[in-house]
Amino acid sequence: MLLIFWLSIFSPGIFTQAVPEYPELVFIEGGSFSLGDSLGDADEKPVHNVRVSNFYFGKTEVTLAQFQEFIQTSGYQTDAERGEGSYCWGPLGWNQKSGVCWRHDEKGDLRPVTAAAFPVLHVSWQDAAQYCNWLSLQQNLALAYRFQGDSVLIDPAAAGYRLPTEAEWEYAAKAGGTFPYAGSARLHAVGWYAGNAQKGAHPVGQKAANAFGVFDCSGNVWEWCQDWYDATAYAAATDTLNPRGPHAGSARVVRGGSWSNNPAHCRASNRSSRFPDARDCNLGFRVARNGK
Repeated sequence: MLLIFWLSIFSPGIFTQAVPEYPELVFIEGGSFSLGDSLGDADEKPVHNVRVSNFYFGKTEVTLAQFQEFIQTSGYQTDAERGEGSYCWGPLGWNQKSGVCWRHDEKGDLRPVTAAAFPVLHVSWQDAAQYCNWLSLQQNLALAYRFQGDSVLIDPAAAGYRLPTEAEWEYAAKAGGTFPYAGSARLHAVGWYAGNAQKGAHPVGQKAANAFGVFDCSGNVWEWCQDWYDATAYAAATDTLNPRGPHAGSARVVRGGSWSNNPAHCRASNRSSRFPDARDCNLGFRVARNGK
């Protein structure tokens, strides 16, 4: 009986709690705002005004249950499953573990059924983009991504799901305010970070939302964005309407900080990056779509 109970709790593929089948979206009315932070890191400067059009933005980060639906329906194998696993957190710090994938937690242990509402971890940029394409197919929407071998073509006008641009992400996180974090001057109120997370991510939507009704943009897990990363991008910026970042690069933008980070990394303006095939125990994503 004890063995059966253990298997029912820790076997993969059973994240079936009451979590929306597809990510919930918040409609964000476009507008102008100041991208960057004059008091932030060098790559956040210079602060400059940009304008984003209407768009839809994930209310929360994509959950385990939602990502599992994609895997079970499509048969897709993630980069972690095809490769050498993912980076986990343990007593000796960060370490790469073979066999670790989206089903696992920060330490590399299988998630229990009660983790359905936790953000999915250990997913690469490519995995996130493939998930977006799958969502588009479920709703007969034009695909935003076309994969050709190791390269990907992005259609910015496509009606389908995609990752948010860096400008959209910051606009949604700031929600028209000037707070350092996503909707508050107090990180503890809106995010899970190194000071309160107890060394792990938490179920999505547990902290306060910002003025746009968006959760967890500060902390919990880093979030993939669509743009290539360039530390000097703001200094060279010429596009003021719907900027999409550099045309090429080696790393993609990640935003928001995570459960393992200090407050500075969880600021709404903070920028960081990962290689597109990177997967970590503090890295997830949320989805976006063009608005009308």
